[in-house]
Amino acid sequence: MSEEKVYMYISTLKFSKEFWNENEYDIKVKLVSKLKELEEFFSDKLISIKYYYSLRHNCDIIFWVSSFDTNNLIKFRITMNKLFSEIGEENYSLLSIYKQSPYFKAKHNLAEYLKLKPLRYFVAYPMKKSPEWYLLPFSDRDEMMSEHITTAMNHPKAKGIRSYTTYSFGITEDEFVVIYELTSLDNWVEVVEKLREVKARKWTLREEPVLIGERIEFNNVF
Repeated sequence: MSEEKVYMYISTLKFSKEFWNENEYDIKVKLVSKLKELEEFFSDKLISIKYYYSLRHNCDIIFWVSSFDTNNLIKFRITMNKLFSEIGEENYSLLSIYKQSPYFKAKHNLAEYLKLKPLRYFVAYPMKKSPEWYLLPFSDRDEMMSEHITTAMNHPKAKGIRSYTTYSFGITEDEFVVIYELTSLDNWVEVVEKLREVKARKWTLREEPVLIGERIEFNNVF
């Protein structure tokens, strides 16, 4: 099971101005109802489905979905767009495959890892490296990625960070979608700042847009 490939789909939803102009009670009822319906419909079809309030200006909800079959991702998109069509629309998405990294030696069960209780914050962004990176000998890349991983894992503020490096070569404009679950945003900022100093950073071309959100709890909507 640890070698199983998992498909991931991240989608952002932007609510309409008309929806935001409704009274607060109606907004809560509609949002909770639609999210619960989405969750119940896919409870036995997906590995996991998680959703977050966006902390960026250009979207309101972030969905993070994982499955062993892309057909389930298509069904999710259709159902999500139908459920939310009267209050908003999907305005961004990322597709990738979660598999074992050649640079990370420890193995774990990918599906079970995704089923862990969600952490408070979510961060994701597409990433692209320069062509020169792939022309380096693997041993050189492995050494630099080992520095990157060790720097991140040994940082005093790294506790509570879950990392998912996913691959999108040939299926999106970028090469990776990097996903994180966090318990603290300020700790995260310090870890990322330190990672800017590692050698592998030299070959990174792009890491944007950054999607960031906070976990939605049904008993604490707005």
